[in-house]
Amino acid sequence: MVKNNRTKRINRHQNSNGFTLIELVLIIVILGILAAFALPRFADLQIEAQRSSVEGVAAAFDAGVRNVHLQWNAAGSPGAVLNFIPINDPTVGGDLSVNAAGWPADTRGVSLTLNSQADCLDVWRAVLSSNSEQVSGSGVSDYLATYNGSNRCTYTYQENTAFTIRFDSNTGDVVPST
Repeated sequence: MVKNNRTKRINRHQNSNGFTLIELVLIIVILGILAAFALPRFADLQIEAQRSSVEGVAAAFDAGVRNVHLQWNAAGSPGAVLNFIPINDPTVGGDLSVNAAGWPADTRGVSLTLNSQADCLDVWRAVLSSNSEQVSGSGVSDYLATYNGSNRCTYTYQENTAFTIRFDSNTGDVVPST
């Protein structure tokens, strides 16, 4: 009888030593299926986050542009004005000039129209805070500025170049393309 009880205890320990191979394969298959559905959703979340970021920056840029125009209207719509709004930020490069329609033009005091890539950079830096997304004409930054002719700029988001912000200094329109 003692031998029989001892055999039962040994058999019980042998049966409870972890997962069987079939159980492990099933767990791996289930994890694989979950990963197949979850990974595309995470990729979509990244694109949505980028889209939201660009739309937020575009809204801030638009608010800055509109603020400049409101100040111009409050001053009696005086036409094109060189160094119209004083800017005390050394990263901007000077006071903001406006064109004849009251929209931002440049900060270098050389132009009353937006007519170059440098002007596109000037306007971005003048209407957004220095803590905002960074822009450059080339190299590493959050946005790449391009002058499109006819007083228009495009700011291309560098993390996803399909996303852009367009600024038309003829009308003051700021349009995100996301």
